[in-house]
Amino acid sequence: NGPAKGLENPRQAVRNVVAGGADAILTTPGMAKATADQLRGRGLIIGLDAEDDTSDYGVEASLRFGADAVELKVFPGNPDDTKLADLRRLAARCDKWGMPLLGEPIPVSFLDTSAHTLANIAQASRIAAEIGCDFLKVHYAGPVDAYATQVLGPLSIPLLCLGGPSKPDPRDALQLCFDAMQSGASGIVFGRNIVCAEDPARMCEALAEIIHGGATVDQAIKHLSTHH
Repeated sequence: NGPAKGLENPRQAVRNVVAGGADAILTTPGMAKATADQLRGRGLIIGLDAEDDTSDYGVEASLRFGADAVELKVFPGNPDDTKLADLRRLAARCDKWGMPLLGEPIPVSFLDTSAHTLANIAQASRIAAEIGCDFLKVHYAGPVDAYATQVLGPLSIPLLCLGGPSKPDPRDALQLCFDAMQSGASGIVFGRNIVCAEDPARMCEALAEIIHGGATVDQAIKHLSTHH
């Protein structure tokens, strides 16, 4: 199918988000190699997906790339998923190497959105935390106070909310970010909602205003205006 929209030129995509003030980039080992010189001091998180990437080699190679953390997706509640065992092994290896581990626990599967309920997100988060992740990337599901109590309440590690599919209206992406921060999340990890945006750098600026500047959605959306 070719590269995803917004990633036709990976180096330009990284330049855009760095210019917009992203704190870190989450990418694949190959993309990390190709874009390392564009990071300009931003954090680098390398996603490990293939089975051999969870071996010592994957962690060691990520250290050589200058990664600040590694990430692995798991699917709690999916009877066919064996990645929880991979996550346990990876947590031990990360411990050995002093490499922070970002866990991405997705209830059941990406496609089964009916499984992404507040209760399932809370349970998946707790499982990943107990396995030994240092921080988490998970779905957000409102309302804000329920998310704060059920998902964040039992956790003692930072939680970042993922963006999911690209939203046609950028206001919806900003609202998701705002709600996540209001609930007590430490930040967000957005992919398509940034790289597929009309102006990825400005989208990053708008999100950073919410995360670091405490802006409302109405204040942040002004960054997307051509007159800003």
